[in-house]
Amino acid sequence: NKRFDVIVIDPPWQNKSAKRSNRYSCLSPQQIKRMPIPKLAAADCLVVTWVTNRQKHLCFVKEELYPLWSVEVIAEWYWVKITHSGEFVFPLDSPHKKPYECLVLGRFREKTALVLRSPDVKVPPVPDQKLIVSVPCLLHSHKPPLAEVLKDYIKPGGQCLELFARNLQPGWMSWGNEVLKFQHVDYFIALESGH
Repeated sequence: NKRFDVIVIDPPWQNKSAKRSNRYSCLSPQQIKRMPIPKLAAADCLVVTWVTNRQKHLCFVKEELYPLWSVEVIAEWYWVKITHSGEFVFPLDSPHKKPYECLVLGRFREKTALVLRSPDVKVPPVPDQKLIVSVPCLLHSHKPPLAEVLKDYIKPGGQCLELFARNLQPGWMSWGNEVLKFQHVDYFIALESGH
């Protein structure tokens, strides 16, 4: 029955590239819709969803998924992927791959109860059209961590959850079948056999 103030979701979107490479299992839009976000979200929870640059997925999140979950779209951010020399990883006008991915940010609005905000908690409004610019990791689908970028828009001591996480973040709960996939071995202590 734990509720979260921030939920970051990186769904395994169905696409030809993921299907061809067989790197991970994908979810259909219907399966994504069944995720229990309203049961996990605290009042006014910030819900952040990574979206591939397919317009079909972006429209699905904004027009179907978020309304179903009672999440109001408040902003779109972009992760712009650049090379070490500061150029786009793909041409901006490429018909196939784009040098960016989208983040759709929304606030969970409970239908049943009027949400009363505490006057003591001042959280600035989430700006629209923010850019996150970084050199992407060579590992497929490895996203930049969002804890630092989102911290100003989360109430102090807020509970944070990442769904379909591929590494752990301090102070966050991570869920998925690959939560240690990109975790560096230096964070673990190897046990000797027989102990």
